[in-house]
Amino acid sequence: MKIGIIVGTRPEIIKMAPVIRECEKRNIPFFIIHSNQHYSKEMDSIFFDELHLPAPHYNLGVGSGLHSNQTGNILIKMEPILLEEKPDVVLVQGDTNTVLAGALAASKLNIKVGHIEAGLRSYDRTMPEETNRIMTDHISEYLFAVGANQEKILKSEGIATKKIHTVGNTVSDSLFQHLEISANTSNILSDLKLTAGEYFLVTAHRASNVDVSSNLLELLHLFDEMHKNYTGTIVWPIHPRTQSKLKEFNIELPSYLQLIAPVGYLDFIQLQKHAKLILTDSGGIQEEACLLGVPSLTLRENTERPEAVEVGASELVGRDAVKAIKAAKQWLSRDDYSWDNPFGDGHVAQYIIDVIVKDFTQTDTATIVAKNETLAVIGMGYMGLPISSLIAQAGYAVTGVDLNQDKVDSINRGECPFDELGMPELIKKVVSQGFLKASTVIPSSDTYLVAVPTPHKDSRCDRSYVFAAADAIAKVAKDGQIVIVESTISPQTSLAVAQRFSDAGLNIEVVHCPERAIPGETLNELVNNDRIIGASSKVAQQKVKDIYQSFVNGEVFLTDLTTAECIKLVENTSRDVGIAFANELSQVCEELEVDVHEVIRLANRHPRVNVLSPGPGVGGHCIPIDPWFLVENTKAGEFIRLARKINDERPALVAAQALELLKSVNGTKICILGVAYKANVDDCRETPADGILSYFKAHGIEVKYHDPFVNAWDCANVGSLSEMQAWADVAILVTDHSCYDDLQINIPLFNTRK
Repeated sequence: MKIGIIVGTRPEIIKMAPVIRECEKRNIPFFIIHSNQHYSKEMDSIFFDELHLPAPHYNLGVGSGLHSNQTGNILIKMEPILLEEKPDVVLVQGDTNTVLAGALAASKLNIKVGHIEAGLRSYDRTMPEETNRIMTDHISEYLFAVGANQEKILKSEGIATKKIHTVGNTVSDSLFQHLEISANTSNILSDLKLTAGEYFLVTAHRASNVDVSSNLLELLHLFDEMHKNYTGTIVWPIHPRTQSKLKEFNIELPSYLQLIAPVGYLDFIQLQKHAKLILTDSGGIQEEACLLGVPSLTLRENTERPEAVEVGASELVGRDAVKAIKAAKQWLSRDDYSWDNPFGDGHVAQYIIDVIVKDFTQTDTATIVAKNETLAVIGMGYMGLPISSLIAQAGYAVTGVDLNQDKVDSINRGECPFDELGMPELIKKVVSQGFLKASTVIPSSDTYLVAVPTPHKDSRCDRSYVFAAADAIAKVAKDGQIVIVESTISPQTSLAVAQRFSDAGLNIEVVHCPERAIPGETLNELVNNDRIIGASSKVAQQKVKDIYQSFVNGEVFLTDLTTAECIKLVENTSRDVGIAFANELSQVCEELEVDVHEVIRLANRHPRVNVLSPGPGVGGHCIPIDPWFLVENTKAGEFIRLARKINDERPALVAAQALELLKSVNGTKICILGVAYKANVDDCRETPADGILSYFKAHGIEVKYHDPFVNAWDCANVGSLSEMQAWADVAILVTDHSCYDDLQINIPLFNTRK
């Protein structure tokens, strides 16, 4: 594995330094490309020497220029280097033109891009940095987010959870690694005749602050007011860009501003560390000041680093002198400051390299490291077997329990008894290495997990399978052990399970962790979705959290038992209600003689509207079931029950419409296209096609079906679309499998999806 590291400015060099050292420490081959985007030695190359970093392997010598010109030049010069070096991954940090150009060059060559400080947003598109960071995020394979704010932003923009890694900020590594060194080597305070704690420190270089004469004068007025109120020295290491603009605008600075040339990183740490107050428009200095425990005023109206503001270490004042004086007064009236560190623990580079190394070394044949802990999973269905396999891959000795001997034998041969992406390879791996075995008998284990079906019966949760599993576990369990219920259950079922153990004379902790996955994406979602753990005790919560965090990349949230039971039910009920609205809207629009799809398409142009599309009904073992579980023991919930009624009636309604089409052509035979409950899976549980078939049969219609994913169903199967057209008078499309996307048939089609 080889890593390409791309830098172009002072902050990038400083924040990439820990990553470079981590590569050196692990003997990972790497090379450094330096764009030289900053055009003075004092602003970038000096830092390689001062931080004892290897010299860049490539210097592009791009210098300053218009944004498009600078970005284009970097692209032109970088591409042949990447072609020659052939790195496996390219790392960029931040939001400069160098970052965007590096990411673009790598992406176009099919090289994976890792973006350090991903997810930062100021929501100010007048800043060129905002465009750079957004575009870089969306072409990166690894998005290394600082914290929860950035992770949430990335997810909201549709970036896959598996690409997002919340690690902190390498600024913490660099600062913590150099703080003591700078204290021992820097003489900057004595050289400038400064007294610790008695001066203000200023940095200002943003285009919005210095490129417009009136804005720069407004900023200088702020400094004037600050000096009038607080007569101490104001030190300003002046950026070449700012110096150039002062000269261009013929602005003379007052004598109280102690202008100095840009200084090295070690000196600047000390200047920050001992300042009374820092005024800056730099994002990196907001972070460093926060980590150093020095208050700062941010000379901007917005910031892509809200953490410093959130913890109380900084305040946004823009160029408003009144705001700045007020904020400074509040800061300087305090004797000391303290806030939480939101930027990392000094090991962020290690976490970043861990992610990349794991990705490039993980193979299906990798040896599993044993945890020497046993776990029995009861129920080897669509969720039980995948969860068993993932826990086994994490190193637990797992026994999968099922009453079906054929299924048990199949698993023990390393075979997957159902169709699910990635499962055959995973089962083969964990079975062959002895971490998963199947049995019809529950063994005594350290922990137990229940993943049995919970069908609905008379609009209520049939808990008999869960209770039967609990009773069987009680025969082999010991006091103090934990039973995890993964099955979807009605609220307060976990308490009933706990009572059964108590009645059996056992002190067992019952924990509920509702599964969050769908067929076709089960492994991906089990690994990358957030998880909820509900338990009565913190000890049980933490124990189960450790188990799930052994394979879950998403966040794990802790709560109580009944809340955990409600969460998944609420998620699916919300979706059911949304679908019911779309289906009812379809009927409204039909009466009004307007196209419901056109209405929805244009209504959804509103930024706060997201109407779903109508369909043939609701299928699967979750959405049609969970709303009933949620309200089965409550008086409230009529709206939820009404939504269920609308969706339950939908299959018969669309079947009636299809029947009208059949009558219009004097036909007697109809073919159902797609009978799985959702696209591109073989799962027919609660499929709307059931209700449609029943309606056709009740009206004496001859029915066959076509579905490339479902080999057998409740009526005759036609093997091909050509055979279907030769036999049927009309077709009704129920399941929108991708194979039907460009459907061209010569018989009338009733499409329930459009």
